Amino acid sequence: MLRHKLKQISFHSSLYNKIPENHILKRIDSVVDFSFINRLLENSYCKEFG
Repeated sequence: MLRHKLKQISFHSSLYNKIPENHILKRIDSVVDFSFINRLLENSYCKEFG
């Protein structure tokens, strides 16, 4: 799961890794591609500062 590996570089990855693998939100994340949200909102946020 490439998306999860990308999370490794952020502070939030340490928190994310504490969530059990069978947690419902992790299970949903593993089967649903939410990347469309980034494309929908890319013009709403500053690329340099999020």
